[in-house]
This record gives sequence, C-alpha cells and structure tokens, in this order.
Amino acid sequence: MMKCLLLALSLFLSACMHHEAKPVQFYRLTADAGLSTQLPGRIPDGLIGLGPIHIPEYLKRPQMMIGVTENQFKLAEHHRWAEGLDQNISLALFKALPGQLGTNRIVRYPWPLRQVIDYQIGIDILEFHVDANGQSRLTAQWFIRHKDQTIIDKRAAYQIPASTTDYGLMVKAQSQCLGKLGQDIAETLRQIQ
Repeated sequence: MMKCLLLALSLFLSACMHHEAKPVQFYRLTADAGLSTQLPGRIPDGLIGLGPIHIPEYLKRPQMMIGVTENQFKLAEHHRWAEGLDQNISLALFKALPGQLGTNRIVRYPWPLRQVIDYQIGIDILEFHVDANGQSRLTAQWFIRHKDQTIIDKRAAYQIPASTTDYGLMVKAQSQCLGKLGQDIAETLRQIQ
C-alpha cells in the first residue's frame, strides 16, 4: 500500500515538474489599421468630445471573448486585454480620429464640467467579438450631439475575416472593425455644416 502511494506521489510530482504553465498574452486594439489618414471635406469648428463609450456586460472582463455558436461563448483564459476594453476602444479612437479629421481639438470623456463641448460623439458597443466562423464582428449604436441636441443617430455593423485560433489575427481584425467605425464617424462629422 505504501509503495503504491509513493509511486502515485512520485508520478504526480514528475507530471507537475514537466508541466509548464502557459504564459498569458496581452493585447491592445488600434483604430487606424490600414486606413487612409485625413479624409476629404471640412470638419465643423469647435471642440469635439469623444464619449461616453459603453460596452455590454459580456465584454467587461480581461479575457478575450470567442463565439462557439451564435448563443455560446468561451473565454480565452491565456489571451487577455491589456486594459479595460471600453478604455482601450476609447483610447484607440482618440488616437486615430485626429489624423482622420485633421484636428487635435478632441477630448475624451469624462471632460471637466466647465469644458464647453461643441460636438459630442457617444458610442454604445452592442457586440464586439470573433464568432464561431472566424469573423470579427462589431455592432455599434452611435450619435453626434451639437450643443446638447442629437443631430446624428446611427447603427453600424462591421465584419472582417479573422481566425478561430490565431489571437494576433483576431485582434488585427477587431482593430480593423474599430477603424471602420472611426472612419464612418469622421466622414459623418465632415458632412456636418
């Protein structure tokens, strides 16, 4: 009995020593991947406020979310966002929009109470993940307000081929979807007179 116990313990310790912990990989989104810089047209005068940006509850976690079926998801335990996804989306758009708009007169939410915002861009992310078919999907409802009056209210959906196993490709495709959202917002702002 003692020999069996020692053998089992020895096998267990041997397995533990040979098992290497898989390192966690961290990722950040961009919103300017493959997009042209400054778009044609004139931007409206004034200060532009970006935010608030809301994400659904299923995305409020560090792990990346991958679709298994239309109604089922799995967490990629070893593939995580380097910061809160809502903050990463906000920062990525904040970095990309000045180049597309040709102005640095953009501030991120929350801005000081006394700050006068001429145009506000608010975004509700409705879905943002890679589905079971390896497609990056982004659906967002977004608005532009001018002096507290909503002048644009749109829903947009983007889909770009990604991967179901290569997380680097997933993040690249998700960044491209986010870039397309930013480009649509910039183009809309340039049409406002």
